Amino acid sequence: MHTASYFAALTSAAGQRYALAVAVVLALLLLTRRLGVIYFVTAFPVTLAHELTHLLLGFLAHGQPCGFRVWPRRAARGYVLGSVTCRNVRWYNGLFIGFAPVLLLPVALALLVWRLHAQPDVNAVEAAWAYAVACLTYASLPSWRDIRVALTSSWLLIGVLVVIAIASTSGW
Repeated sequence: MHTASYFAALTSAAGQRYALAVAVVLALLLLTRRLGVIYFVTAFPVTLAHELTHLLLGFLAHGQPCGFRVWPRRAARGYVLGSVTCRNVRWYNGLFIGFAPVLLLPVALALLVWRLHAQPDVNAVEAAWAYAVACLTYASLPSWRDIRVALTSSWLLIGVLVVIAIASTSGW
């Protein structure tokens, strides 16, 4: 599907309504953060998707994952919903492992556009799809710990940004 098709689907009246529904579900997920068990249950798909992307990229980038946890546990400053531990986070893979959940954002966008092309009605099934899109969007946000892991490859990030800057100007 072309970018113009995505843009047209998202800017249509139905697209705006669906995006608003997703935004409302996302806001509700964020508002339940202080509700303990309710948050753990409603955010479990978020945690699972987020941690699975770390696990997958950990394997693919030779990070040697050695721990995977998606059950909430108490920590010094609240709760940790999930974690992936890797034995081999280095200069060449930290960026990919740390920012792995960002890969869920295009998946959420594609799911949103797919639902819009189906011309959905307002019903419980579409509410579930909106919840899925909201969960994928929320799961794509890196945590502060993820950012610290990604910074182990900060020179790589700087290099990528320099290449993008040069390529976006007529430097090549």
